[in-house]
Amino acid sequence: MARRSKITRMDKWDVPTSRPRLKGGNIPLCDLSPRTVLHQLGSLVYFAQFKRSKHGTSFSEIKQSADIAALFADTASNFIQRLVNNTEDWCIITTPRRRHADGFHFATAVCERTAARLGIPFYADAVQCINRNRLELDFHLLRPIAERRVIVYDDIITTGTTLTATRALLDDRDFILNIIGINNR
Repeated sequence: MARRSKITRMDKWDVPTSRPRLKGGNIPLCDLSPRTVLHQLGSLVYFAQFKRSKHGTSFSEIKQSADIAALFADTASNFIQRLVNNTEDWCIITTPRRRHADGFHFATAVCERTAARLGIPFYADAVQCINRNRLELDFHLLRPIAERRVIVYDDIITTGTTLTATRALLDDRDFILNIIGINNR
């Protein structure tokens, strides 16, 4: 059976939608209920704090909110404290900023608060993305990281390429703990 395309009225074709839409008309939402779950992506393992849901706050609203960043940081801090007994020789970094170099950065806000709460160093903008190709990322480490155990934080995972590329830079570390804010896979 042939699938019919959506019919758009001529007088409504240029009316913008209120929220960004994904393929299929879905708006990415999260209900902000903490659900820490272990995931595997090839040989990469990561913990996701929250997951995409059918109802809740849009991802774009989440990424602009300092209050929600505080919720994510508290959730991450509590999880790390339960998982890691001794935070000596640990640090936290974010995956690189690729879309917005200036202004509020959600992952940075989460990491700053988490680092302060755990008493570990936070290396802001330690990793940089050189190109804009979303599938073949060219990441570089901008500053030396003295700690042998690194927590890598990313706000939202969709394909996993950002996390995989960041992980490749840190292959010489003793331990890498990957934490994701929202699992969008």
